[in-house]
Amino acid sequence: MKLYAAVLLSAALLGGCDVSFNKPSPKVVASDPGTPQQQQQVFGTAVAFLMLLDAGEPAKTWTAASPVMQAKTSELAWVAGLKTLRLGLGSLQARKPETIGFIVDLPDAPAGRYAVIEFASTFATATVKEKVIFRDDDTRWGVVGYFVHKSVTFGGDDKKAP
Repeated sequence: MKLYAAVLLSAALLGGCDVSFNKPSPKVVASDPGTPQQQQQVFGTAVAFLMLLDAGEPAKTWTAASPVMQAKTSELAWVAGLKTLRLGLGSLQARKPETIGFIVDLPDAPAGRYAVIEFASTFATATVKEKVIFRDDDTRWGVVGYFVHKSVTFGGDDKKAP
């Protein structure tokens, strides 16, 4: 499958919980940095989730999904979406956290407290931005969204495809 410039596939969309190409990740400004403890919890959960994807085990991430997400989509759709999203990236070479923040009331999502963490990631075939969105499910942070932003540079210049 060809990966397009700035193609986004959400394995876990909140609104309609569909899996689609070219659907942008939610425009979220998570201005609340949270406490160091909250940041550490979300970071650890994100790393564990991404490690399963990196190991080629997307089916094992279903238990990390928020109950809100599990009620809106099937495990089969979740796993298929994650597999499709990662198709063609190859093995992980490097990943660095860039931003982490917290927000209440994510657009088109049930009321609640959410966390957003973004990583700059380099895979064998592409450099991407990964965004993982979590919901505070009282006892844990559950995944409600995973997005990959891929930029393509044409002709060796610094112009990026839209």
